[in-house]
Amino acid sequence: MHFLKIIICAFIFLFIAACQNTSHDDVEAAAIHSTIGSPKVQAVQIAESKIQHFPLQVLSSGKISALVQAKINFKTIGVIEKIMITNSSLVKEGQVLAILENEQQKIALQQAFDIFQDARLELNKLVLEYGGKDRDTNSVSKRILENIKAKSGYNKALTNLRDARLKLENTYLKAPYAGIIANLKTKAFNPSSSVEPFCTLLSKENMVVELSILESELGIVNVGQHAIVTSLAFPDRKYTGIVTEINPMVNEQGLVLLKVKIVNPDQYLLEGMNAQVIIEKILAKQVVVPKEAVVERSGKKVVFVYENGLAKWKFVTVSHENSQELAISEGLSGGQKVIVKGNLNLGHDAKVEIVQ
Repeated sequence: MHFLKIIICAFIFLFIAACQNTSHDDVEAAAIHSTIGSPKVQAVQIAESKIQHFPLQVLSSGKISALVQAKINFKTIGVIEKIMITNSSLVKEGQVLAILENEQQKIALQQAFDIFQDARLELNKLVLEYGGKDRDTNSVSKRILENIKAKSGYNKALTNLRDARLKLENTYLKAPYAGIIANLKTKAFNPSSSVEPFCTLLSKENMVVELSILESELGIVNVGQHAIVTSLAFPDRKYTGIVTEINPMVNEQGLVLLKVKIVNPDQYLLEGMNAQVIIEKILAKQVVVPKEAVVERSGKKVVFVYENGLAKWKFVTVSHENSQELAISEGLSGGQKVIVKGNLNLGHDAKVEIVQ
């Protein structure tokens, strides 16, 4: 009896397992059957091809520099008494930047002035002796005036006075033009150097970007052409530029050197900064689509056009491109609905659905 029970249990177990396998196979087959003949509808986004002006762009990067810059220093040797500026100070033309100790120069100027005053009195005395009017050097002839100026010591005193004024003036360091201070390392109460410059003065009115472009891009760029300049440090700040110089040589790397003057520089632009430059040339009446609209099929450029729920592919020729758009010369016309998202794996006549 015990052996019979074991046989009956084994038979029941095998029967249940067979039923479970059959049920699983039936479910899988049903799932496969449900997908046959029901192609998936691809969700896509579209844009409209437009006929418009197309900005042809040349993108490059370079360094910002001040076109006018000077290393300035005192014209005489002495001990620096006072410094009125720091690095990054904006200064005006003629503004005093620093002063040397100049008490001796002031005394020398006063002495020269006193001697000059004595010479003037002597000159006036001689004018009267030669029949002229008091304090009127024009009341005697030119020849007599020259003689009495030399006799009175007037000429020598005037020269000494000018020399004393110049020596005092040289103890003041002044800005030769408006700009921004850089490379200031000197400190007060130290002697001025005849070798090392006191500081560098950069003109903020003449900032340029020096950059290189490919030889193949040279036909797009002309002197006087407008550009957009963006610094690496402040990418949200845009500056207008003008191409001012094209070096008429192609170097060994196939590059041509350019200079782009920044029209509206400000305190955010510094000497030596890295900058990106976009030079644009406008082409009229081009069929323009977003870059995302063009994909490749068998090495050819293809645009999918939306027509009545289907994706129709069109072979196209791309004539120009910039950072965001493409200009199409063949295969597409203006006003067509082109697929810009969901087009990577599409086929011709694939069913599609527009989503926002």
